[in-house]
Amino acid sequence: MNYSKSFNRKSITKRLIILCVIVAVVSGLVGSIVGYAVRSHTTTKEGVKQSQSINGRVSDEFAVYGAYDDRVFTKEISLDWETGDRDFIKFDVKMVLIEQEYLFYLCKGYNLDYSLMMAVIQVESDFDKDLISNTNDYGYMQINKMNHAELTKILGVTDYLDPEQNMRAGCYIFRKLFEKYQQPNLVLMAYNMGETGAGRLWKQGVYSTDYTEKVLQCQKQFNEKLEGD
Repeated sequence: MNYSKSFNRKSITKRLIILCVIVAVVSGLVGSIVGYAVRSHTTTKEGVKQSQSINGRVSDEFAVYGAYDDRVFTKEISLDWETGDRDFIKFDVKMVLIEQEYLFYLCKGYNLDYSLMMAVIQVESDFDKDLISNTNDYGYMQINKMNHAELTKILGVTDYLDPEQNMRAGCYIFRKLFEKYQQPNLVLMAYNMGETGAGRLWKQGVYSTDYTEKVLQCQKQFNEKLEGD
């Protein structure tokens, strides 16, 4: 008997067995790692989705309901613009053309939804530029007097019953709220009752009010008019 050949066969067979065991172990480890990675990835995506959808409105609706991007405004946008944008359409409301157009370009600059801002004005003042409420809210967008000093410092606004200055202040407030809260219903709640008051409701799981629903319904009507034209 040739012991050399027998030894070689046994050695080769032993090596093959060891190799198969190693492959099996490695495959099992890789499968476990991949499985964990997939589960972790899914959990992460679900977590992100939850964080962006507090009450059912997710990020893909931002384009319709308002505005959010990566910019942070610390001062007012440039008011030096040229008119004549083909997207501008006049609404049949109690606001003159030049004021509607002014609001349109403010919204363009701040990346705010024009129909949403028109809806806010309708709900807040019914387009009464001279309205002062019994809680000291002024003009089209009902800018509360407690905010006047800060807005005057940042924007240089001096007359909160002047339509253009009032809309400058209101749009700036909305832009800053969108930077914080992103979702339109949360922004509207903060605008309507203050961030502290809105925060108390959020802690109770309340993310929508009669005010927010009314504004969003008005915005929907404005958008329907745009689509109709």
